[in-house]
Amino acid sequence: MPPVARSEEEEADFMTQLLAESEGSHSSADTVRTSRTTQNSQPPRTPPRSRDIFATHTSRILATPQTPARTYSAQDVDVDQLLAGAEDWDWDDMNSDCLSPKKNKSPKKVRPAIHAPPKHDLRKCIRCSVKHVTDMYDDSSYQKDLVVEVIPGHECRRVILRDGWITADVRPGDIVNIIGDFSVPLFTSDSMNMPSISISSKSNFFIHHPDLLITATALSSAPQCLRKPLISNLVRGSVDVTPSLVWGTMLHEVMQTCLSEGCWDEKFVEARITDEVGRGLSELMRINTSVEQATIEMKARARGIKSFADKYIAQEPKSDAILTNTRAAQGQTSLLAISKLHDIEEDIWSPTYGIKGKIDASVNAVISEVEEGVGFFKGPAKTTTQNWTMPFEIKTGRAGAGMEHRAQTMLYTLLMAERYGSEVPSGLLYYTRSDEVVRVPAARNEIHSLLVARNELAGYMMRRMGIPRPLDRSLHDEDIGGGGDDPEPHDIESFLPPTIDDSWQCGRCYALDTCMLYRKAAEEVVDTTSPIADIYALKTSHITREQGAFFKKWEALIALEEQDLIRFKKELWTMGAREREMHGRCFSDMILDVSYFPVLDSREAAQHGARIHRFTYRFTKSSKVEVSLLNGHMSFGDAITVSVEPDLLALARGFIIGLTPQELVVGVDHELDLQAILERKGGLSSEVIFRIDKDELATGMGRIRENIAHMFYADGDSRRLSLVVDLTPPQFDEIGDFDTATPPLSKLSGLNSSQRIAVSKVLSAQDYALILGMPGTGKTTVIAAIIHELVSMGKTVLLASYTHSAVDNVLLKLKHTADFGILRVGNLDKIHPDAFEFTLASRRAATNIEQLEQQVMTPPVIATTCLSLDHPLFSRRKFDYCIVDEASQITLPTCLGPLRFADKFVLVGDHFQLPPLVRNRAARRGGLDISLFRRLSDAHPHAVVDLTEQYRMNEDIMLLSNKLIYSGRLHCGSDEVAKRTLTLPNRAFLQSLHATRQSRCKVVFVDTDAVPAHDSPVGDLVENRIEAQLLHQVAESLIRSGVRQDQIGVLSLYRQQIKLLSYYLQDRKEVEVLTADRSQGRDKDCILISMVRSNAEGQVGDLVKDWRRMNVSFTRARSKLIIFGSRSTLQGTSLLKEFFELMESKGWILRLPANAHEMHILPACGDFSKKRPAEDDSYDSKDTDHERKRGRRIITVDCGLLKGRPILKDLANAVE
Repeated sequence: MPPVARSEEEEADFMTQLLAESEGSHSSADTVRTSRTTQNSQPPRTPPRSRDIFATHTSRILATPQTPARTYSAQDVDVDQLLAGAEDWDWDDMNSDCLSPKKNKSPKKVRPAIHAPPKHDLRKCIRCSVKHVTDMYDDSSYQKDLVVEVIPGHECRRVILRDGWITADVRPGDIVNIIGDFSVPLFTSDSMNMPSISISSKSNFFIHHPDLLITATALSSAPQCLRKPLISNLVRGSVDVTPSLVWGTMLHEVMQTCLSEGCWDEKFVEARITDEVGRGLSELMRINTSVEQATIEMKARARGIKSFADKYIAQEPKSDAILTNTRAAQGQTSLLAISKLHDIEEDIWSPTYGIKGKIDASVNAVISEVEEGVGFFKGPAKTTTQNWTMPFEIKTGRAGAGMEHRAQTMLYTLLMAERYGSEVPSGLLYYTRSDEVVRVPAARNEIHSLLVARNELAGYMMRRMGIPRPLDRSLHDEDIGGGGDDPEPHDIESFLPPTIDDSWQCGRCYALDTCMLYRKAAEEVVDTTSPIADIYALKTSHITREQGAFFKKWEALIALEEQDLIRFKKELWTMGAREREMHGRCFSDMILDVSYFPVLDSREAAQHGARIHRFTYRFTKSSKVEVSLLNGHMSFGDAITVSVEPDLLALARGFIIGLTPQELVVGVDHELDLQAILERKGGLSSEVIFRIDKDELATGMGRIRENIAHMFYADGDSRRLSLVVDLTPPQFDEIGDFDTATPPLSKLSGLNSSQRIAVSKVLSAQDYALILGMPGTGKTTVIAAIIHELVSMGKTVLLASYTHSAVDNVLLKLKHTADFGILRVGNLDKIHPDAFEFTLASRRAATNIEQLEQQVMTPPVIATTCLSLDHPLFSRRKFDYCIVDEASQITLPTCLGPLRFADKFVLVGDHFQLPPLVRNRAARRGGLDISLFRRLSDAHPHAVVDLTEQYRMNEDIMLLSNKLIYSGRLHCGSDEVAKRTLTLPNRAFLQSLHATRQSRCKVVFVDTDAVPAHDSPVGDLVENRIEAQLLHQVAESLIRSGVRQDQIGVLSLYRQQIKLLSYYLQDRKEVEVLTADRSQGRDKDCILISMVRSNAEGQVGDLVKDWRRMNVSFTRARSKLIIFGSRSTLQGTSLLKEFFELMESKGWILRLPANAHEMHILPACGDFSKKRPAEDDSYDSKDTDHERKRGRRIITVDCGLLKGRPILKDLANAVE
């Protein structure tokens, strides 16, 4: 995006703001002596993927070897000559990499030696918790005196904050990083005799809330307006795409490709332009520009690339390779050569400084400083040449080092110094329009001021993610009922800085709408007199008090949910890989399988090369101990980060695209070059050990906030504001009963009466309709029928859901019946293979805008998820209807996303089944788990149509949910369904076990109290091994009795139990083992449920207390339902108490005798404990002792042959 033009006065004001908290300017020499730091001490590292980028341009000349700098003694120096011209030296502006005396110009040109960069000063970064804060005056100056406790450990130290650092809102309990050297004073009182450090504008650094990684881009704009980066971080809407932005993005890609490939000739550049224009067709469609026009524009803008390469891509600086240095002394000239590329789009996270950034290019720069005499003191020129690792930022706007650009580049020098282990005294800005490269020194004063601004931003962000700290503990109390009151609006601290009230700057700000919305709704500001009062009124006068309260409530609930995401995120650097693996959120000790070469099908090949999936790798465990990768919370499709142990954090990011007990396959955005990584680690080891962590912040809370905010903007979705916020009643047309008044139609004739009424309701809706689909009532069938009917009427439809599987289920229903176009949009890795034919990737690639428009603008049906709405087609298309499936499982803010692209909407769901997934207890208590479907159905029951005829469960299984949940509204669709039973084709197996007796029992609760079968913890997860063995025995018996594997489903509420059951059933590949959450929408002839919780204390956990999950679990079976659990533990919940009363009245409870799991022992069962990480052994032994103390009996049995005891006889149906 082109930089905004700034006047000289603005530039001066910017620098004044940036340095406002500093104690005067500092000399360059001071800047050098105060070196930047990194977290762990290590030798210099060679960065990954180093390339000879001038190879093809200069016949692949090898890099010049780095020559050690010569050391001079005092006797080597002519002092008179050294001080020549000293009166002209600019001590305040000179930098470490340009400080040298002026000498007379040498009559003979001497090739200068190239000095290696100095090592980065790796001073220790100390992570601390603040214990006490004291404000005090010392020598007429204000300072903050902190007592901190080192983490880990309990050593107390003293920290004195001076100058700009005192603005940090530090409180007891806060986490801080102290960067610098502590010292112990010789003469102090006993109470203060502790290591201490003074942090001022001249020395050391103080980082407040370092676990909040703030982008360098956000920080670069903070000196002008501290509020703007916070607003941008909170609400991340779709940016208005301008032609300049499109050209800039494409030119970035072309330039980066040239750097990567080391090729700069005109034909190569033109070929890359053609490639980029072809790849950017969707963006060209946004700005309505043809391929021909784009190519002409790009060639004009890329005209300087060749001349840039001629000047700057070289082994040594050329005479015309001028490096612009705004701080150069008189008579000083800098020359630049870029000799090597380290990385492109390098994403660096720094928990040391609390910042992160994505650098356009990380390069090796060779800089020659040429010093010439001035005036009467002219002498021979002196040239000093040095190698540096530097950030190289590409700017496609107008020439001139804009103030935000400079600040951003300075911060990148901190990131690169830490990542590469060498000094990075400055960065490079390349302006393509002027073919100019500008040097940006990383001066101490500016870095200090930017980090002070960073701390202030972090303080506001922490306030946003919670309520005042003394109340925080109540939000995480395990007892939801005893956690204290929810925060009232007046209890919440201000989490945004005040507006700057500059009508000119505010009026031009891209975040104006959001800023004014927060000012009105969240901050409740009344303003009629400020310079921005008119703008404020224009943007917010339409928002009523009630509407503002709605926004404030839901925005706060989203912030509470963010708390857990931040907490999990920081574990990447605060928790060791093995420890985090114990909690199920990491794979530790992983090695790259170098023998793996992915064979990509057409779907995978289309995704391969996408921005987030450019490379595919397979990993295995490095240790010989058998460890199952199926343990824990990580599964297919999860977002991950790949790091190198111990200190190369987040080298690559991507998704899990394959997972087995022994292997993990990922698609990532960066190449993992083992040789380059080994070189970077300084040859300290011969093996690269990776850790792969679950990325908890990939869900995009900023986009979810945008969905809410969009309703409130002056030019936003006012209709949805009325329907959703004000709860204006929906209107319906008066039409005849669709199910009786119309003749049977080909697509609707197969529908039952309630399904036809649902179709009729949708067609008559002026605003929206709600379809309550009880279990097995054919929601997917109804959605497909509605789509058929709407398209036949010439309407367009946007189909959406929260999950990819739900979207694809509808498409598969339409696959063989639809005679109209369908386009599936979204991440190809997550789209069902059978739905791949609906994607653009399955079709012939468009070569011009007209072809692309034909592909994306003409299909009447577009299908995507609620979070995949950033495709360019949504900037051009509006739909007649939006249908959202599984709407009751989607939070209200998320569900709003697709609705704004349609005139009318249809929500299909069942709020008696799974609710939206909300992690934070306070957010749940506040109502974040109340879906839009539930809000509207509770407010307007007349808008709801019930689907009541179910075709899944027999009448016994249906009885459970019908009596406990649906108040008798559910009916079997036919007598055949009602009498459905599970038939055992081969009863010989059961007859070999015992004498069978007739049993018509189709629902059985297997009570394990007498066995016993107690639950046990695995890290922060829970499992029940004996219950899993019992379930395995029954599943095996059913299979050996002739029941097909694909007829059986195994469910549990707990992930660890799912992993355990998956292991026991690993040889039965077609038996599906699912959590209750993943089972919604699925069904099987026979369902086996493991309830897991069994303990003397009667602790059942939140999952079992959730009656909606129990409803889902009970309604997955068609013919047979077998539930394993402890009655004494489970009957403590109100719903299950009613359940047991019903089961008892029907005689459907089977009580197992003691040691029942040993009476039917199956062969070929390994010991699952071997599938645990080695560090689990000590934990298990500790748990065993703990269980014995509590009176539990821990039983571990080997597997053998069946012994013929009559335990299974009541678990199978008799032959008809």
